[in-house]
Amino acid sequence: MSVVKYSNLLGSLTPWYGICVGIGLLAIGMWMLFLFKRLRLPGDRQNEILCGFPFMLATGVLFAFLLDALFTGNWRTWASPDGRRFGFTFTGWLLGAVLFIAAYAGHTSFTRRFLFDMLLPSFALAQGIGRIGCFLGGCCYGRPCGWGVHYPPGSMPYEQMGGVALMPVQLIEAALLFVLFCICARRPFEGRGSVYLVGVGAIRFSLEFLRADNRGSFLGLTVISPQQAMSIIFVAIGISLLVPSWKRNGHGEASGIRMDEPGCEGSNKKGTRDEM
Repeated sequence: MSVVKYSNLLGSLTPWYGICVGIGLLAIGMWMLFLFKRLRLPGDRQNEILCGFPFMLATGVLFAFLLDALFTGNWRTWASPDGRRFGFTFTGWLLGAVLFIAAYAGHTSFTRRFLFDMLLPSFALAQGIGRIGCFLGGCCYGRPCGWGVHYPPGSMPYEQMGGVALMPVQLIEAALLFVLFCICARRPFEGRGSVYLVGVGAIRFSLEFLRADNRGSFLGLTVISPQQAMSIIFVAIGISLLVPSWKRNGHGEASGIRMDEPGCEGSNKKGTRDEM
């Protein structure tokens, strides 16, 4: 099996990765609009979320670039005309997005948990679509195996690994992320963000063992990759957010927010906030 990196879209060659990223962002937007209607959020409260959305994306992109350069040590390629390269790591993007949401919530009528529950599950859907773009674009490739895919000459996997068959770890991750999104979407609203963080951390930590591309290093860490260290952080944050729900419910289950309440307020009736 071989892959095609570009699509002849409207008469011009367009990287499949860029197309998939665009579709993923569209999926996040569609999911937000669906929840606006499902939760019956008033227009002014919808605007609170929409106003912060582009800044969340921008903060995530900044962290994605910075952490990729930090982990790979390729700072010089950002400005070198001979080898300009802009690396991007999703775990960096997710960290930036989570930090922005946590900070932005303090300037809205929503709690952090509400915004996490609303926004984070859609990242699984977007990332799954993006991983298909990674597969077609030739990044994030897997280890050699007998049943894998062959990348064409000129692609990154071919330059690094030759013409051997490589495990389509990107598609495996995409499938698991789609399953994670379905799990989050079908469970009660409260706790969805926590389940996403635990799930995405576990998925990424496990699949790192199957990757063959440069995994980078940080602070001399060799036992696990930087991405696995980030995954542990996401799992820890997710669990810390789930614990209060378990304590309130008393049965180990996260209590849900009633979907038929107008506005599904992110703060309680007295206006106090739940903290992260």
